[in-house]
Amino acid sequence: MTQSFHPATRLGQRFQVDEVVVVICHAVNACEPKACPGQKSSNAGPMVHSVDRPSWRFAMSDPADRAPRRPAISVVFATRDRAVQLRETLAAYRAVSSSDLEWELVVADNGSTDATAEVLTAAGNDLPLISLHVGEPGKNRALNVALAHVGGDLVVFTDDDVIPAPDCLHAYLAASRRWPSDAIFGARVVPRFPIGTPDWLASPAFEFGTTAFARYEPASAEGPVSRHPYGPSFAVRRSAMTDHRFPEHLGPQGNAYAMGGEAGFLRTLAADGHRYIYVPEARVEHVVRDEQIHEAWLVRRARNKGRGQVYLPSRKKPRRLFVAGAPLRLWLATARAALRYGIARLTRNTKRRVRYGVKYALRAGELDERRRRRRTPID
Repeated sequence: MTQSFHPATRLGQRFQVDEVVVVICHAVNACEPKACPGQKSSNAGPMVHSVDRPSWRFAMSDPADRAPRRPAISVVFATRDRAVQLRETLAAYRAVSSSDLEWELVVADNGSTDATAEVLTAAGNDLPLISLHVGEPGKNRALNVALAHVGGDLVVFTDDDVIPAPDCLHAYLAASRRWPSDAIFGARVVPRFPIGTPDWLASPAFEFGTTAFARYEPASAEGPVSRHPYGPSFAVRRSAMTDHRFPEHLGPQGNAYAMGGEAGFLRTLAADGHRYIYVPEARVEHVVRDEQIHEAWLVRRARNKGRGQVYLPSRKKPRRLFVAGAPLRLWLATARAALRYGIARLTRNTKRRVRYGVKYALRAGELDERRRRRRTPID
């Protein structure tokens, strides 16, 4: 399919480009379609066409100065059917301190059916926005498509429910200059809980809090850490990514899925010798929705986490005795956890129910995924 873009194109117009719709949120220079970086041929997968960078600078001091500039930072995230939250998130980016900062925002709409398209079109009026529509479900698939359109030397990955502090991008950029030999940077992620959240659930001591709410505060000072950053906000030098992409069999694809897309992506980068640099000055809030503080959601989240653990590297000795595709020990541990959770559910102690429900769901999720892989191998 051949499609070119012209400066006179009406802003907000959508184009179907094979399986991707490109929404022009600013006037762009005329350009001919070209393959994504790393795309070998049309036989290797759907061809995705790219567009020129937005032809104006966000914090422009001289309105007559419209020469295209290469952004220092590209902010990337995928969204699906969360138009209300997306509107708040985009409002936060309007408040980002952007003086002397070249940046762009690349958003992949992953098949939304609500008002997401309208929200993105409106945001293009005052944000340096490149909006993509990726119809095939899968957050990691949408992020991989978005990566073909980034122009910044530093790529900040985030989510549609993450509110950045006004100086967050500046903090990332400053840290990348202080650590020129490093390529992975993680922000401080603080959950923003809804009114009525129990103290024990909002506490940093809640043992499932990092997985449930993506709390990330691995150290008190900036520097190398052993724990990889979490999905709400981390930055990677584009030069370090080369052909690394997010594993598309992991990550959100509905309610039931194997977690671990960001972890898999970051671990492949770490395997290349890159360290994780914690940047506490780059602060974001992760919005916790009302349903996410209830037992049912937490148990479902733990099950997805358990499924994802199957794909993580392990230092444990390989198990030798398997039953129906899973280690016998896992079967026994799941049975014991199910019994304890069953007893806990007979009580009115929510904290106890969540504790044992999470432990059961982690094991049950791993068991489910191992059996599923035995039926339909992925690798």
